Amino acid sequence: MTVGEHPGIGESKFMKKRDIVSSIFWMSFGAVFAIGGLHYGLVRQGIPGPGSVPFIVGLITIGLSLVVFVQGSIKKSTPPAKFFPQKDSLRKLVLTLVTIVGYGAFLKSLGFVVTTFLFLLIVVALIGREKWFIALSFSLLTAVLSYLIFNALQVDLPKGILWN
Repeated sequence: MTVGEHPGIGESKFMKKRDIVSSIFWMSFGAVFAIGGLHYGLVRQGIPGPGSVPFIVGLITIGLSLVVFVQGSIKKSTPPAKFFPQKDSLRKLVLTLVTIVGYGAFLKSLGFVVTTFLFLLIVVALIGREKWFIALSFSLLTAVLSYLIFNALQVDLPKGILWN
């Protein structure tokens, strides 16, 4: 049998090659971040320096890319998966993107707690399709606990219209 008789076989070789090439790209990207972090310094006077976050992000990117590289190198040829496996995947994708843009647009005016609560409520209830009680509880608890943690770390978050 030739590749032409099984349309999925030729495409899966392409997918395997794509995984390998993209993982090499992301490993290189992670290396640039890690090296840049080293140049800025990892530790200054016993506390994390300005290069510590880029260095850690670079190492994580390299590690995850290495996993994709190894999987792409050893996996067997399989038919390619559908880009949108569920019938409402495109709707969920668009709603997620609109919600993320809305979060960024309203964060300063509504404040961290309100915007985070609304963002999580939309994501959990409408996109994740959880029951409203679970969505409300999770969203409120996460927004308030996140605010308390950031406040304890002395991170200045937007207060918004409710706390001005």
